[in-house]
Amino acid sequence: MGANPLQEDPITDIAAQHDIYFGAPEPENEAEILESASRAAVARFEGRSDITTIKRRFTLINQDRTPHQAMVEDLLFIRAALDDAGIGFLLVRGNDQRPVIAVDLADRERLRAALVEACRDEPFYSRTVDTKRRTTLLVSDGELSKSGKARIFRLFRPRIEPLGGLAYGPSAGVQIELWALGETAIELPVENSLTRRTLPAAEVVRGEVERHGHTWPTIDNMFADHATDIDFDVDLVFSWVDGSSPEYRAARAARMQGVVVGEGDDHEARFRQIDELKYALRSVYMFAPWVRRIFIATDSDRPAWLADHPSVTLVRSEEHFKDPSVLPTHNSQAVEAQLQHIPGLSEYFLYSNDDMFFGRPVAPDMFFSPGGVTKFIEADTRIGLGENDAERSGFENAARVNRRLLHERFGRITTRHLEHTAAPLRKSVLLEMETEFAAEFEATAASRFRAKDNISVTNSLYHYYALLTGRAVTQELARVLYVDTTQRSGLKSLNKMLDKRNHDFFCLNDGSFPEVEAEERAHLVTDFLEKYFPVKAPWEI
Repeated sequence: MGANPLQEDPITDIAAQHDIYFGAPEPENEAEILESASRAAVARFEGRSDITTIKRRFTLINQDRTPHQAMVEDLLFIRAALDDAGIGFLLVRGNDQRPVIAVDLADRERLRAALVEACRDEPFYSRTVDTKRRTTLLVSDGELSKSGKARIFRLFRPRIEPLGGLAYGPSAGVQIELWALGETAIELPVENSLTRRTLPAAEVVRGEVERHGHTWPTIDNMFADHATDIDFDVDLVFSWVDGSSPEYRAARAARMQGVVVGEGDDHEARFRQIDELKYALRSVYMFAPWVRRIFIATDSDRPAWLADHPSVTLVRSEEHFKDPSVLPTHNSQAVEAQLQHIPGLSEYFLYSNDDMFFGRPVAPDMFFSPGGVTKFIEADTRIGLGENDAERSGFENAARVNRRLLHERFGRITTRHLEHTAAPLRKSVLLEMETEFAAEFEATAASRFRAKDNISVTNSLYHYYALLTGRAVTQELARVLYVDTTQRSGLKSLNKMLDKRNHDFFCLNDGSFPEVEAEERAHLVTDFLEKYFPVKAPWEI
């Protein structure tokens, strides 16, 4: 028996699959016309322990499938049904990367019969896509659509995770299209990523493609790298410290004797942790499975929940600091100034903190263009006036130092902070900047604690430098949310976030000026994260 195809899509240190379909949020304004299930279906499904009923749909109780894994499972189920019935098909790449199975229009009745039989004991639904009334039917009741003219169906098994209500619906479904395969022309109900709706039959060259442990019939070049594809590896780096460690706290306190830091920079919120990193990594596993490899830049011990796994690498400061003699450090800005020296790191990578999360499935083109241009997200918050000084926080000081350096270099003024999200970077650009601003990189790397003259490479310096040298653009489409979880208003927003799940990214910041006791915050935030990210990653013990 071959490898489990459901295990192809998680992160791997060998190769990332760049053309997977990630799912998408359900359109909030799209009305669903759901036909009632038959009494026979109710009798078959109602007593099953692995099925519940949500909004009149029979729904599988999901414990361990990511959105992409659920889609692959449904895709392979449908393929097996067609194979068993001897129905020919083609695997097609949809416009949005959705997997499409194309079947001859002449086989409409055979297709219906095969799927009805195969789905007799499975809660598969079929949503008609190409009619005004987008009716959804339970397949085992005998039909794929109420319309005899429909040629596009979205097949899916609804799934829900019982703890936090994470639901998968038709957005992660498999599309079936009926193609009219004539002798001289092929008529499609909709164009796809490669072809028009009408194709001269003589120009269609059949081919094969390997996907999910199977060889699939397709059209030549359907799955070749397209000009708009992101075909390079993307890694992700987290910086993290275990501030709950007594050894770390004692060492930090001893080294801080006589050190003057800015507003809030000495607050324990800067380094305490409640296992946010575990859930930040789960968010990658669930919603960004195209990430090749995760690096955790830390000098803390391996977290108790983290197993030795090829997809996750702990990187010690001495491994990536250009000058190890400046160590140890308690300055995240120093760490960020040395990321480009991490051994094995890909040219294109994301940088994130443990309080930043992927909120729903995202694709790599959220961060990069096919040519490698990075896309960063500006916040509405302005940097403000004044220069850096010892009274300001390290965050505010670094923004002003960055602004001065960029103005000296380009004659332009930066005005806005960036959103608290994973940020795309290029190693070659960072190395170039390290030469361009050699003194500032060296001084920041050598600052054991945040200092008023430090730069913040990942927060704004890189992005505006790349913007002004033609290697970055702003990302205007992402939905981002910042939540201060030490404020009662922030904690109150968590239930709404759990219900809506409509942000691409969110940050749960541990603020330095709390209204809420640390124990209360820890309980509420941990409960939220466990519900939002219920699918354990393969590197968890």
